[in-house]
Amino acid sequence: MAEAKGSIDADATASRAVASSGTRYSLQRKVALWTLGMVMVPTLLCALWLNDMALTALTETHHRNVSNLTQAVATGLTNRLNDGWSPEAQDVIDALFLERRLAFIVITDPQEHVLHRRSIDPDAWAQFTRQTGLAGMNGSIDLERIMSFGEAGQTSVRRTPIFNPPNRTDVPRQLEGFVLLGLRDPSLPDAMARLRWLQFLAAALVCALSLPLVLLAVRKWTSPLKELMLATVRLGQGENPPPVPVTTRDEIGELGAAFNDMAARLSAAHNDLRAANEDLERKVEARTSQLNEANDRLESEIREKNEFLRAVSHDLGAPLRNIDGMAGLLLSKYKAQLADDALNKLERISANAKVQIDLLNDLLELSRIRTRQGKRERVDLQVLAEEVRTNLCYDLEAHRIALEIHGPLPTVLAERNRMRQIFQNLLDNAVKYMLDAKERRIIVGYERWEGRAHFFVNDTGRGIAKQDQPHVFDVFRRAQHSGSHHVAGRGVGLASVKAIIECYGGRIWLESELGKGTTFHFTFDAQQVGLEGENPGEDSEVQKTTTSEALNAALERLIDSPAKSE
Repeated sequence: MAEAKGSIDADATASRAVASSGTRYSLQRKVALWTLGMVMVPTLLCALWLNDMALTALTETHHRNVSNLTQAVATGLTNRLNDGWSPEAQDVIDALFLERRLAFIVITDPQEHVLHRRSIDPDAWAQFTRQTGLAGMNGSIDLERIMSFGEAGQTSVRRTPIFNPPNRTDVPRQLEGFVLLGLRDPSLPDAMARLRWLQFLAAALVCALSLPLVLLAVRKWTSPLKELMLATVRLGQGENPPPVPVTTRDEIGELGAAFNDMAARLSAAHNDLRAANEDLERKVEARTSQLNEANDRLESEIREKNEFLRAVSHDLGAPLRNIDGMAGLLLSKYKAQLADDALNKLERISANAKVQIDLLNDLLELSRIRTRQGKRERVDLQVLAEEVRTNLCYDLEAHRIALEIHGPLPTVLAERNRMRQIFQNLLDNAVKYMLDAKERRIIVGYERWEGRAHFFVNDTGRGIAKQDQPHVFDVFRRAQHSGSHHVAGRGVGLASVKAIIECYGGRIWLESELGKGTTFHFTFDAQQVGLEGENPGEDSEVQKTTTSEALNAALERLIDSPAKSE
């Protein structure tokens, strides 16, 4: 019962879907209308053709009657007009008036002089004179043509010559006169109208009788198509329609069989896809749960390591500051009393303490980059770069380095200190590793690239060996194969630059060849930094794996390794 109700609801839904598709006339209605048109139009044309044939036949019969009657009168008047009008000719005319259809008759001599004229129907005679303009005979009427006038040509006029003698060959024929006779049949219009009505009635009866046959045939032909259409709609809605019944072996039957085969294949494929989708959803759900757990653990580890780093920095920073302070106090108070060896060691203690304090401060700053986002503001990078140039002017002049800023650089919505830190670290790095290069130049540039803000810092310095390039942005990793290991540095600057850039949805990479210089490329997500008036998006998600690795490396180097002597 439930299955039957569901099938009825599905059929109703499919019917509504078909009805709402905007189709004004169904295929069944169209076929019925076209078929009826193909029946009615030829039937009506045949009726018109038969009506025309009937009218032609009636007209020809009427003309034949007037011709026969005129010829009979001409024959009857032969040899009776030699001396003009005679009693014998009058007898012939009197006998003619037994014909009720006679309208008028005119007898003339060969010179068109009227010998006798009688008008039985004055209206017919008046119509004849108006049409021909003749009050009598003047020889202008065609002897071979029958004139017709009046409604439906009911009045026909024929003029026939009278010859004497008509049937003898030994005597030459002589023209004795003319007979002009008008014959009127008042029943001809009614007969034509009745015949026309009967023909159209017959055509209407034929169309009416063919209507149920046409509808029955059309319904029988198109019902499989309707079932196929409803099944197609249900199949398109994701349901599994029942097989379409195939009752014929024509094209519609083949179409139904092909649809049933296609529906079966689609149903099997849909079931397989649904099963695969459910399995995939289960796997995704399980994997998402695992990732959430791993993410929670990672966040917990990062928080713990940050807390540990702050605690270590505080616990190590305070003693180091005390050591530095005590060493400085001893140097300032007892410098004159201490031996040179003791003074040297105190200075080394103070220097190493300062180095370790700076290192701890760098590590704390690296941790704050991702965990403590500052206030964003509009920063004109062109102005900022000029300020960095001013700060580095002494080093640039001392090392004879030309700094070129190919602007204008854009204005971004970001933390001013972080943006300054990027350019400061990259330019300071370029100055330090310029070394003994012959061409001494640094170029800062910008361009829009694939929907992102693309910056670059190019220098003509020492360059970086390929073996060292993968580790340039790692914490505490210094170049070992580039011949620049003697340059002072703590190995945290480029790692900080990378962390800042990734916070703004960008990335950093380098292109370098040993002895030919280095180019650092970095990009910003245009929406993250609100470039060119765009609304900035939320800060990018903290890349926990990179931070965790950096903090792990920092803690291991800080705890497990002793402080290096200068």
